Amino acid sequence: MKESRGLIILIVLLAIFSVIFILTNPSPEDSKKCTVDSDCLVFGKTGDCNCGCYNKDYQWWTPGGECFCLAPKSCKCVNGKCEGIFG
Repeated sequence: MKESRGLIILIVLLAIFSVIFILTNPSPEDSKKCTVDSDCLVFGKTGDCNCGCYNKDYQWWTPGGECFCLAPKSCKCVNGKCEGIFG
């Protein structure tokens, strides 16, 4: 009986922590959402991973790793998504 109660408590705690984690961590799609040009900024530099245009409020950027990207000169909000301007 005690083991059953302990198992139920453990499952409930794991469910609560999972919900908290999901609600507090934005999805990768959120990183590029915008409503105006000033929502977007250039992150990283050419050669970094994940460089490009992102929402200025998105905090989960992680440059580095084994990849290469070309960083834009500036960013604009196009159809609700931050897009790079290279010219």
